[in-house]
Amino acid sequence: MTLTARRLTVPTAAGHPSGMTRRVFSAGVVSSALAASLTACGGGGDSADAPAADPTAPAVRGGTATLILSLEANGFDPAAVNPTGITYGTRMAAVFDALVYADQRTGEVRPQLAESLTTADGGTTWVLKLRPGVLFSDGTTLDADAVRFNWARAADPGVRSPQYRIAKDLRLAVTDPTTLTVTLPAPNPHFDGVVARSLAFVGSPKAIAADAAGFAANPVGAGPFVLASWTRGSQMTFERNPRYWQPERPYLDRFVVRTALDERQQVDTVSSGGADLLLASSQAQAGAARDAGLGVAEAVLAGGFLVVFNTARAPFDDVRARQAFAAALDSSDLVRTVYGRDTPGAAGLFPADTPFAAADARQPGQDLARAQSLLDELAAAGKPLKFTFTTLNSPASRKTAEYVQSRLLTLKNAQMEIRAVDGPGYQSGVIVNRDFQASLFSVAFTDPEPTLYELLRTGGQANLGAWSSAEADRALDEARTAVDTAVRQAAYARVQRIVAEQVPVWAYLNACSATAYRKHITGVTMFGDACLLPDRLGRTS
Repeated sequence: MTLTARRLTVPTAAGHPSGMTRRVFSAGVVSSALAASLTACGGGGDSADAPAADPTAPAVRGGTATLILSLEANGFDPAAVNPTGITYGTRMAAVFDALVYADQRTGEVRPQLAESLTTADGGTTWVLKLRPGVLFSDGTTLDADAVRFNWARAADPGVRSPQYRIAKDLRLAVTDPTTLTVTLPAPNPHFDGVVARSLAFVGSPKAIAADAAGFAANPVGAGPFVLASWTRGSQMTFERNPRYWQPERPYLDRFVVRTALDERQQVDTVSSGGADLLLASSQAQAGAARDAGLGVAEAVLAGGFLVVFNTARAPFDDVRARQAFAAALDSSDLVRTVYGRDTPGAAGLFPADTPFAAADARQPGQDLARAQSLLDELAAAGKPLKFTFTTLNSPASRKTAEYVQSRLLTLKNAQMEIRAVDGPGYQSGVIVNRDFQASLFSVAFTDPEPTLYELLRTGGQANLGAWSSAEADRALDEARTAVDTAVRQAAYARVQRIVAEQVPVWAYLNACSATAYRKHITGVTMFGDACLLPDRLGRTS
């Protein structure tokens, strides 16, 4: 049996030729080879040698692995969460597995529960072919109708799913028990990436129908583990699913996820043996883990840590306020001050050494004279810059907000207050209700589609600031429907130039997807926005 996966090859910094190619993978284990990935994320400082650890070494069966994440999850309902973000992705993959997933280093969409997801007409009609005989942990079958049920549920406005805008116009037809035909309202040759990012997790229709409200706390999926216990705000324990479709997996008997907000505490806990691995949320944390002697499997991605402005309300409905904010700050100085590492700050959503970066569209650097001129102009118009900065109540997030506040307060006609909230407060206030003026956000991606579309397109799922630009929309639409890499590159260059001028977001730290692990951990395979595939995790001893 073979598995198919679409790959859109993107240009490298060396200008390698590119185009649309289709690749075939064997049904065996797909090695991530992350330890030999791109330029190290950590950057700066003197790094200790990593232990002699191989994240692809053979695993022994049994044992427990404990992962540390920064934030608690609100639940496991695939229709109610951002499924492949760092907070949810690994947890969701443990319970549900994924229909398909995006290889983090290459952007290739690879099959998992599905055998293939293909289009033969340029992206209007897609055929999802499932593996036969896959069971949910309640013994019911994961078939084409189960996928249809889940996607139709996301399209129900009464559910208020974050995936509603993506799912609402899909036409779904069950061709046979393992085949779902999906017709899009407009061609999208990159729809498999949309599925990998937003529609990859499928819950048991029987369990959802029995208790839709309680499903988030009592999920039933077809993943390698089942949720055995959940101590809110502290720890989730997952145990091996005896009905998992790969009988030789998972390798672990038990998978534990603990939460700790402080990045330094996370590194110290893993290096001292209190946990086995962590997902680094920044370049600085990856560097600290390497300094502590941990193995670090990583990939350099586009995106990063951002300040997002709510353009639907004052003061950031005025572009001059956003431009003044950006001109007042030095991203590299922020990184040195907040993280204590000599890591260059971001100069936009695309680091220079990543595909699709446009050299003539870098984020403008600090210009205090321009910042003050803009602030004075706003004040003269009766619109002085006065706002509240909403941030997570974690050490790094608070320090970032305090840094911004300290720099703005050196200028006239600028006032900023800080509102720190916990994880659930951030999720409900910023992500769901968009109740903020400026806040922190992060994205990470290899291929810009669909992440950049959702972040910047009018009405996009992740367009928290409600920014709208007809010119940017046209460029994003063109990039979404194009197959030719040169066309996509030109379209994304236009987007970057518009963002540099209009400043709907301000990037301060480049994205880094990294897993730091102790030397007995193997099977480190990453997908999405810094997530792990738990079925492959194991111990060498």
